[in-house]
Amino acid sequence: MISSISSNSEQNLDQNNLPILSFLNNQRKRSIQYVKFKMQTVKVYKNFACYQVEVNEQGKIWIMEIRYSTLQQFYQKLKEYYDVKLTFPGKLFFGNLCPNNLKKRAIGIQQFLQELGSNYQLINSEVCSEFLAKQQHYGTHVIDLTEQEEFELDA
Repeated sequence: MISSISSNSEQNLDQNNLPILSFLNNQRKRSIQYVKFKMQTVKVYKNFACYQVEVNEQGKIWIMEIRYSTLQQFYQKLKEYYDVKLTFPGKLFFGNLCPNNLKKRAIGIQQFLQELGSNYQLINSEVCSEFLAKQQHYGTHVIDLTEQEEFELDA
């Protein structure tokens, strides 16, 4: 009887050393970030504009209100740390608040954010996580679909 107990424990040890189990355990520890961005509106102030972007982080939806210059700094940091090519709208020296330029820039920012959201390496990077955490702190919380256990559909 004692020999059967020791052989069972040896089998358990062998199972823990299997490469596939080790791989699966490591996968459980990793957090995979899923983020979607959607441009909402542009708020024009006296001498600058803010872009309101809906952010969906794995069901947690919030609004980020951000200036072009803040996004440009974030973009530069990404370029510095990671060797990736993302589309980012160019800087304007005149006419920043012109409706046509604001529209073009909003489209460019949306394209940049879509590329960012679809790039697994970047969206899961420490630089991006820190940026999103800071923006979420200042952002507006809208809804958290991950906390809702039940919901009813209207008939």
